[in-house]
Amino acid sequence: MKDIQVISIDELHNSITSFINNSKTIIGDYEDMKDLILGMIKGGYMFNMDRDRLRDAMEDITFMLCPDDDANKDRVERGLEYDDDSGGDDEEDFLEEDLHEDCHHDHSNKSIQTGTKSPPIEDIGNTEDLQ
Repeated sequence: MKDIQVISIDELHNSITSFINNSKTIIGDYEDMKDLILGMIKGGYMFNMDRDRLRDAMEDITFMLCPDDDANKDRVERGLEYDDDSGGDDEEDFLEEDLHEDCHHDHSNKSIQTGTKSPPIEDIGNTEDLQ
């Protein structure tokens, strides 16, 4: 069995660029980068991170090495637009959080109630004060 070298996020970019330099690999496009990463994994390198993070690094390094290639530039630009356009995800998280806040467990009858929260009757105060 091969020795395994675990690559963390902190070492990701340096590990890939070092491997490119040491193996004297020419990276011209993203396909070359995919082949390089497959070769690294075959050689015992393990990427200890989310695959999206690995792909981001691959796209960035490919563009860094070939900045005049429009396809490489487009890949990086799309990633940057996605990061800036994350309002939809935050809105989804906000709605989901509100849903969890609106749902509560009523211990008296063991049922789950949903909808707008109402304060308990004892917290409303004297109804004569409201008139």
